[in-house]
Amino acid sequence: MPVEDVFSHRWRGAFFTGRIERGTVRPGDDVEIVGFGRTGTGEVTAVESFGQALDEAAAGDNVAVWLRGLRPEDIQRGQIVAAPGTVTQHAGFEAEAHILSEEEGGSADALAAYGKREAQFSFRTTDVTGRVHTLLRDGTDGTDALMAVRLAEPVPLAVGQRFAIRERGKAVGSGVVTKVLD
Repeated sequence: MPVEDVFSHRWRGAFFTGRIERGTVRPGDDVEIVGFGRTGTGEVTAVESFGQALDEAAAGDNVAVWLRGLRPEDIQRGQIVAAPGTVTQHAGFEAEAHILSEEEGGSADALAAYGKREAQFSFRTTDVTGRVHTLLRDGTDGTDALMAVRLAEPVPLAVGQRFAIRERGKAVGSGVVTKVLD
């Protein structure tokens, strides 16, 4: 589950909100917070959806999860909450990407400019800067690319994960992770 927002309650401690992507969560479960080079563990004390306490929440549910063992400053938007040991973070990946052409709202030189250049990558609720190395495929029109990317900070990544590429606040491309690098 990607963390969307983090809150602190005076008596009940830290809680965060988000939408569960896969699996289930119940009060009493141990969880691990992963992302930005940090990890932490805690115990779920309560799960709520729209103010109602739940015995269990499953994939697709928007929930608030209350934790014991972590402070609000230990959690931040973009981290992933998962069963301990099930999610790993990486600072590099390879991907197939589509860089928007000028007709699609991109830049006229977007693809050529990406060789060894920094861009902003958005994975789920995570935004992180990365250095891009672009390789054109033979026979393409110049908008499809194979990329090798090195991120400024390690984040949870998996093969098949989709992402957006932004530059100066404007979407300039999107892609899918094809290989995770360490």
